[in-house]
Amino acid sequence: MTTAADCWSEVSDHIGRVRIWQKNIMDDVLSALDYVVIAAMLLISCGIGVFFAVRAGPKQTSNDYFLGSQDVPVIAVVLSISATILTAVTFIGTPAEVYLYGPTYGLTALSRIHVPIITSIFFVPVYYRLKVVTIYQYIGMRFNDTVRYAVIFIRITSGFLFMGVMMYAPALALSLATGLSLQFSILSVGLICTFYTSIGGIKAVIWTDVFQACAMLIGAVVMIVAGTVKIGGPAEGWNRAVGGGRGELVDFRADLTVRFTIWSGAIGASFIWLSNGVTRQEMVQRYNACRTERGAQVAACLGLIGTAVIELLAVAVGMTIFAYYYTCDPLKSGRIGRPDQIVPFFIMDIFTSYPGFPGLLIGCVFCAALSSVSSALNGVVATAGQDVIRKLKPGLSDFKYTSLAKLISFGFGILNIMLAFLATMLSGGILQTIFSIAGITGGPICGVIILGMFFPRANSMGALSGLIGGVAVGVIQYVGSQVFSSRSPPLPLSISECEISVNMTQLTSYTSDQYTTSITGITGGFPSTSTLPPTNSESHAFFRISYLYLQALTTISCVLVGIAVSYATSWNDPKVADPKFLTPFIARLYAGSKNNHRRENTEQMYLRKI
Repeated sequence: MTTAADCWSEVSDHIGRVRIWQKNIMDDVLSALDYVVIAAMLLISCGIGVFFAVRAGPKQTSNDYFLGSQDVPVIAVVLSISATILTAVTFIGTPAEVYLYGPTYGLTALSRIHVPIITSIFFVPVYYRLKVVTIYQYIGMRFNDTVRYAVIFIRITSGFLFMGVMMYAPALALSLATGLSLQFSILSVGLICTFYTSIGGIKAVIWTDVFQACAMLIGAVVMIVAGTVKIGGPAEGWNRAVGGGRGELVDFRADLTVRFTIWSGAIGASFIWLSNGVTRQEMVQRYNACRTERGAQVAACLGLIGTAVIELLAVAVGMTIFAYYYTCDPLKSGRIGRPDQIVPFFIMDIFTSYPGFPGLLIGCVFCAALSSVSSALNGVVATAGQDVIRKLKPGLSDFKYTSLAKLISFGFGILNIMLAFLATMLSGGILQTIFSIAGITGGPICGVIILGMFFPRANSMGALSGLIGGVAVGVIQYVGSQVFSSRSPPLPLSISECEISVNMTQLTSYTSDQYTTSITGITGGFPSTSTLPPTNSESHAFFRISYLYLQALTTISCVLVGIAVSYATSWNDPKVADPKFLTPFIARLYAGSKNNHRRENTEQMYLRKI
């Protein structure tokens, strides 16, 4: 029953403002032991950074700071890759997505069957053999500095927006669950992350990722086990899933506009994860931090497979939460105002009577944020160092260069905190737009890398044209999707057995539009939302395709435009790339065809002499 502690809360989103009767979930607050657990988890991350800073000593080299002296164990890199790609948004957003739309989201794990193999065989050897610190160095060597800095501008712009929001998401969760101010939460996450990343370098980031990956795994398992026990076992959980319309695991429809199908999971998501594994600066640093090329390939393969394991656990968390609230949905009952609050609400609801567990699980959300933000921060600093400072000051001593990199890291960390504060003032729709910008840029950059490694005659004009073309296609599709998209409604939710008072008249306006304001769990993904009435016109089908195909669309567009322009601008002067910039398979084919061509020329010259 409602009490005086219940309060009116104003829920604002991109289509208007509604008022709902909301139970104050902060009636259940963290205990002193919970705060101790959270503090301990944050201090461990700080301690790892201090340890590696002290271990490196005052004469820490740039190679040690950015690549860990290429002496990091494979298992540490594997866990770091998994923790880096999957963020706090995954920890919070993926269960919310599954809660609303069912377990078919888990089909995206199919892409982790072949993408890790493709990444490790065709891309990692090129990066490792060239010993580059950043992917932009490769782009500059393969094409020219114009393409290099165009890619840097696109990636850095979207990267800073990404880091600001990644810092904001877990701070929101902590604020919701504990009553601490959002500003204090952002500062605590931002300062801790900036501190250990700046002083410890890539080794500190990787080893904190190891700790944080383990914490995320433990947190997900604890929520699944506890929730399953509460509802009466796995069989009862599945019965509730079927009863709630969430029993369909695989959708074979060959319709590009369907939100999740086996085809979007196996094909569309493949381009998303290929982009994550090939174009993200953080990934290249981890590959090249391994002791051997073989170790780098194993780390890339297992690390990307590890992301599938964590995501499937997140899917299981979402299904567990749905089964737990099978007859009393917190959204429709007004106890929470947004889908992305469902995980912290579940934590406080089910674990409040077990001191220490809420702190552990809220700490896991912070670990997810720290791993992704610290990795992104170290990657941005590496880019600033290798692609800007080294260019402007080539004669700078290594000691001064490393010291300057640490100062830049502190500066960028403060900038991230400022962007996180800015995120608190933005609406859900704008936050989704920020994630969409990140997705729009990832595909074309992946296309540039593919052009460089797989097409010997691809030139700088083609790469730059492909980059611009890919971004343009992504922007057009995204803007069109906001106007013409046919939004997928969430699956049924019930409040038939709620014990709190609900004003049904007011709740009728809280429709599927509000549900779609949750942040998607796909890194760089495109939430399928629109602020205008949907249309089913076949002429607008291009704008209604599932967001899982967006990376594929922009990547393929970049490659096709790049090939066409390259051949059009060099048909009478067919220069080809140095084989060391090509993927090993293409380099061998090119070397073989080149030898055959030389042999034919020799034979022809011999015949002429005869």
